Amino acid sequence: MSLKHPLPGNIDLRTIAHHLSLLNRFTGATCRPYSLAEHSLLICRIAERELDLDVHGQFAALMLAAHKAYVGDLSAAAEDEIGAPWITLENRFVRLIRNSFALNVAHAAHAQGLLKAALIAEATARAQLLPNPGTTPPPLPAVKPVTWVNLMSPACRDTTWSGWRNAFIERADSLDFQRQQFASRLVH
Repeated sequence: MSLKHPLPGNIDLRTIAHHLSLLNRFTGATCRPYSLAEHSLLICRIAERELDLDVHGQFAALMLAAHKAYVGDLSAAAEDEIGAPWITLENRFVRLIRNSFALNVAHAAHAQGLLKAALIAEATARAQLLPNPGTTPPPLPAVKPVTWVNLMSPACRDTTWSGWRNAFIERADSLDFQRQQFASRLVH
């Protein structure tokens, strides 16, 4: 796939899920593997449970990091060092993902909630998975981690990359089906 001229036809949910399940957050600095697929599922759960976002907002939350399946995930420090060229590349794929999955309206309608869900998920992961959370990434705005998830539980810790890939696909398929049902009710 061309990074300069990506085609919408090359965007595929299963490819996204596969890549996100193999890419680790925090450039692997966690006390266990923590993939972007698992992180995306946490953002989606927070959007639903903490922020009561509708199915469109939940799907947008799940897909927030989908562009990273195509461009990778850099540390915040590396992103800052690269600057504008990295932002341009990421934004090209963010737009492509939003267009491919009809997420522009949902993202605009839920922008504040999506940001808050992402920040809460980030705070939760930092608190539970970074061995020394006070010394790694820069501080977050005032958000508190959720306490209803234990990222060190056997259920999370022992899930394989393919398990996270499958969970991502199942959640995406379920939310997309619900979005289609909602749309068909509006037409009838």
